[in-house]
Amino acid sequence: MTDYSEEQRNELEALESIYPDSFTVLSEKPTTFTITVTSEAGENDETVQTTLKFTYREKYPDETPLYEIVSQENLDDNDVTDIIKLLEQQVRKTEYLNST
Repeated sequence: MTDYSEEQRNELEALESIYPDSFTVLSEKPTTFTITVTSEAGENDETVQTTLKFTYREKYPDETPLYEIVSQENLDDNDVTDIIKLLEQQVRKTEYLNST
């Protein structure tokens, strides 16, 4: 039997070590957190930033997490759409791998 809570805690620890300055736990039941991603400065010293919010379902990692973009700076609508599409592709890939 899978201990989902333990797996989720272990993953949170790993994410916190990978993203120490941009990772924030919002709640533990359900497990919800944000990761803020910021680009390097480009032309005109402008950066691009987005904050992604993830919520683990009860049986994560066997069930894919819920996700959304909660804030963004200097992204146009096409960029936001591309990010959502990329996340959806990753979810489908994960669902496929979990089903085989």
